Amino acid sequence: MKQPDAEYWIKQLSLQPHPEGGYYKEVFRSQQQVNRLGEGKALQACTSIYYLLEGEDYSGFHKISSDEIWYFHQGVPLMVHVITAQGKHEAWTLSDQPGGGLSLVVPAGLWFAAEIPSKAGFALVSCAVAPGFEFSEFEMAKKEELIETYPGNEGLIGRLCR
Repeated sequence: MKQPDAEYWIKQLSLQPHPEGGYYKEVFRSQQQVNRLGEGKALQACTSIYYLLEGEDYSGFHKISSDEIWYFHQGVPLMVHVITAQGKHEAWTLSDQPGGGLSLVVPAGLWFAAEIPSKAGFALVSCAVAPGFEFSEFEMAKKEELIETYPGNEGLIGRLCR
């Protein structure tokens, strides 16, 4: 039997194009609400999506206001790039292969991007965000500003900014 490919999962899970690249579908939005310390705005306690990247597509550098936990499900290794508050580039591999992890956390407020290092196949993951994801707290990076703020990462930023 043929293994499911990206097209299968996009249809099976009713995934839609994501503004950062790839495909997604929100699958959970908590009815519970929380407030961040020092803020009065109520947010959903947690949200979760399926997210799929394939081939040469990538998740462009972006940041959100909450912690995001990524969980690997299927496919080829996926590399998640993070620029720390100190400007250091860190990269983690999500996969079920040796050297990869099945989950990782991207701390709130950091710029991050993802890609398939092999530029072939697909990677299917889930992402849980707490407090819950809101597009109003989502920011896509501007290449020139990110390069100016984090010198030394020009190649990475140039390759993974939309």
